[in-house]
Amino acid sequence: MGESIKVKTGISGFDSVISGGFRQGQTIVVSGSIGSGKTTFGIQFLYSGAKDFEEPGIFVTLSQSPSEIKNDFKSFGWDVQKLIEEGKMIIIDARPFKKEEGFIAFDESLYRGEQMPFMHLTQLILSSIKRIGAKRLVLDSLSVLEMQYTDDFYIRQGLQGMIYALEGQNCTSILLSQSELPDKVHVEWYIASGLIMLYRVRKGDAMERSIQVVKLQGMKHSEQVFPMKLNELGLQIMHPRIST
Repeated sequence: MGESIKVKTGISGFDSVISGGFRQGQTIVVSGSIGSGKTTFGIQFLYSGAKDFEEPGIFVTLSQSPSEIKNDFKSFGWDVQKLIEEGKMIIIDARPFKKEEGFIAFDESLYRGEQMPFMHLTQLILSSIKRIGAKRLVLDSLSVLEMQYTDDFYIRQGLQGMIYALEGQNCTSILLSQSELPDKVHVEWYIASGLIMLYRVRKGDAMERSIQVVKLQGMKHSEQVFPMKLNELGLQIMHPRIST
């Protein structure tokens, strides 16, 4: 059996931390607090794949509008509209609440009448993957998705079903997850094949960002916490080195 295909992230300095890239088809949770860089990690991974590696991508948004997501790309000088027009990118609007005739309305089409949670959304994602031959996917965020359901066991079932479905597509997926409380453990941390933590802490008058690969099944990776910068080029991992 040959070596698995490596998926380069396009995030400066990060691939050397994970032995050259993710394993194709992996599902990785990227977790962190507000402002830690989760969405930037996701859009940089998608844009780099579509533009530099001929890997079409899908962004599933449950919080921001598609126009806000496009503005996030644009803020780094990344022309996502061109990629959309070329069939290399799809933005799926899966927000549970949307404006209709000036009112905020609940979108029942994706979140009601399901045998299993996330089933309708998973089917929509799978059909979109087939449509453009997507090799990368970002979902923002699991935290918003899980809020649509009350039963923890039900959520765990749905999440496992979604991850199994995605991993059957040879599509490398980044699932963003909000994590504000340091002691709280999230179910998705166990179910996904990878977990990356983004940290944002106050140091003096400034906020400092850092990144740590907690797990990445079947792959060698550093467990160090690396400083990370967010600037006009996107995220950059500073001076990565592999521990021995």
